[in-house]
Amino acid sequence: MTTPVLRSLQDKYPDALFDIVVDKRGTGLYKNYPRLNKLYLKDKDRPLRGVPDLLFQLWKTRYDLIVDVRTDGLAYLLRAKKRYTKWSAKSYGTHAVEGLMGVIASLHGDDPIPCASVWPSGADKNYAEKKLSVFNNKDRLLTLSIGDSRKPIKTWPAEKFIELLERHENDFSGVIFLGNSHEAKETEKVANKINLPHINTVGNSLLEAAALLEKSCLYIGPDSGLGHIAGAVKTPTISFFSHVTPEQYRPWGNKSESLSGAENDARNISVDDVSAAVRRMVDE
Repeated sequence: MTTPVLRSLQDKYPDALFDIVVDKRGTGLYKNYPRLNKLYLKDKDRPLRGVPDLLFQLWKTRYDLIVDVRTDGLAYLLRAKKRYTKWSAKSYGTHAVEGLMGVIASLHGDDPIPCASVWPSGADKNYAEKKLSVFNNKDRLLTLSIGDSRKPIKTWPAEKFIELLERHENDFSGVIFLGNSHEAKETEKVANKINLPHINTVGNSLLEAAALLEKSCLYIGPDSGLGHIAGAVKTPTISFFSHVTPEQYRPWGNKSESLSGAENDARNISVDDVSAAVRRMVDE
């Protein structure tokens, strides 16, 4: 959700190079960014040593511009001609992207907020092509993330996924399963019960997932990073929400549907409601 800020800045400063501070998971997403100068790791597992080490590394450079959309004071401990931080932010709206863009509102102005971005490499795209070669028809591929078993209220039950896929067998030519290791067991349960051709890619990298999502006609899954990656590659999304509001955290863009469960529990979302959302997406 920070990538629209990056896109706006690169449009304003077309000759600029960017140093980017990320956590461990973010390194995979930004490593292929075309304007990247250097990635710096903010190690959340080492709060007492990690921040001083990060400051020591960044202090070596005097920046033309520092934009800090996450913390409140880090930018003021570094050398820069100009700083933009949350202290001076003016949000464009309720969505998290609109809040993050508010940090550079005085730079961005009234232009439309950019789309989110992700940068899979040629190797990632080759990986996707190889994985998808098992499908005879690649025109209507559905991508699913079953959800992290450690977060049950965010996770739609496997039995409901199975029923949904039975209803929509004729709408899709195959299914791509994505997710992390904590989704493996429930993914196997769904995969073993469906008739649609499918591949299980649980455990792949985020950029490999992006390359697969780019070839999909629809993504269905929990409120998670995969939904945002799907939005970044312009794949329509149906996301399940529990305790957070879709208005703030849905995938950015105009091709997303968000469904919330009763009592802030995604498990309470009905198959009928998801099926109706699928029908709206398929019939567009």
